[in-house]
Amino acid sequence: MAEPGLEPRAVMSKLPGVHVLVTGVTGFVGHHLTAALRSDGHRVSGLVRPSAPGSVPDGVATRAAEITDADAVAEAVHAESPDAIVHLAGASSVGASFGDPVGTWGVNLGGVIAILEAVRTAASPPRTLVITSGEIYGLVPTEALPVTEQTPLRPVSPYGASKAAADIAAGQYRRAYGLPVVRVRPLNHIGPGQDARFVLPNVARQIAQAEHQGRDHVEIKIGNVASRRDFTDVRDVVRAYASLLTTEDPDGPYLVCSGRSIAIAELIDRLVAAAQIDVRIVVDPALVRAGEQPDLFGDSRRLRTETGWAPAIDIEQTVADTLDWWRVQVAA
Repeated sequence: MAEPGLEPRAVMSKLPGVHVLVTGVTGFVGHHLTAALRSDGHRVSGLVRPSAPGSVPDGVATRAAEITDADAVAEAVHAESPDAIVHLAGASSVGASFGDPVGTWGVNLGGVIAILEAVRTAASPPRTLVITSGEIYGLVPTEALPVTEQTPLRPVSPYGASKAAADIAAGQYRRAYGLPVVRVRPLNHIGPGQDARFVLPNVARQIAQAEHQGRDHVEIKIGNVASRRDFTDVRDVVRAYASLLTTEDPDGPYLVCSGRSIAIAELIDRLVAAAQIDVRIVVDPALVRAGEQPDLFGDSRRLRTETGWAPAIDIEQTVADTLDWWRVQVAA
């Protein structure tokens, strides 16, 4: 039950043009989510870092607050008084988390606690999606696939562990305070606008640069291409988030995934086929991460059943759009 006087907001589907506050609004997913929400007639505001506001989507008003500063976050949330919150802000790199575990934990867990406290102390708690990651599952025996909402959490990286802790905290706040908090666990998502620290956009960027420079070929070094992952287009992923804001109050967690895995090598092959020059892929042993999960895919049956969501963009389109996006960035 909610604390006395703290009554959750009405279901968004019953409210035309509701107000959604997005943390991490300047990021890869934040831009796509903003576009999806605005196309549905909702108003979007954003929470940005004071020191690094980034590229704010058009038409989005923002408030500045460090996501780990609980007082500043609460002040911003209470001032905005949104109908819903989607919490995207946080450290996003598995690899970088090994070099900065303290920072990763501070942002990914501390940021969630700050948001949850702001929601807990709001006059009318907004429905809040806490977005975690498929990395919370860690190493999963292939015979135990697909992962589901019931798969044990055994993270192996600081990033995965911090996201698992955030997921647990969100569940605890819901149970203890009766808050309308929903845990969302997306597996890998890709598409136009993604940071070049990740494999697909990294290869796409190098192809686009070589094309722009008028070269006849490019050699690209990458790590393990044999591993398989469950990839969903980011534009489908944000539709899933929106669907969880517009249904009767759902209780988490929910997996967002395509339900099948594809080898990294196959994604790279599709990029190479779409290139306008010769592309030579070289596997660099120094870039291969030891102990990597060979295969991972999930079961999004619960999300599909309760919201009607399903992926709509095929991988061919995702790859083509990603490469085209990098061509525009390089040309600019």
